Amino acid sequence: MNTGLARRQAALAGVALVGALGAIALSRLDNDSEAAPPRTAGVKWDTASVAVFEPPAEPTNCGVTVTSQTVGIAHPVLPCGARIVLRNGDTQVLTEVIDNALVESGHELEVTERLAKMLGLEGLREIDWRFAAEPSN
Repeated sequence: MNTGLARRQAALAGVALVGALGAIALSRLDNDSEAAPPRTAGVKWDTASVAVFEPPAEPTNCGVTVTSQTVGIAHPVLPCGARIVLRNGDTQVLTEVIDNALVESGHELEVTERLAKMLGLEGLREIDWRFAAEPSN
């Protein structure tokens, strides 16, 4: 077999694997509103002023192209990929930082339109948030 062809096939297999894992991760995020993370005794919740952010025309600082189906937050300090649980009333959603750009003045973090709908948010609101617990090994 030609080594160039073998390399291309290996690269395509890698891309397919990454795509499949991404699809699985996104489907799990979409189901998080139905199977929200349980409230854990002793976990400290913080509050934040939250609003919906305008999707940028280009990929975010974290490399995410925001669409109407994207679930995530923008936070000016937290690193890309940081896992966060947001709570509005009885609704909790596990999400992650998809942009670490500055947010609008008066907002501590901003959420995508899809995430706002999942949480039942409109306008500027105070909601609870915490870091997601790391799975135990």
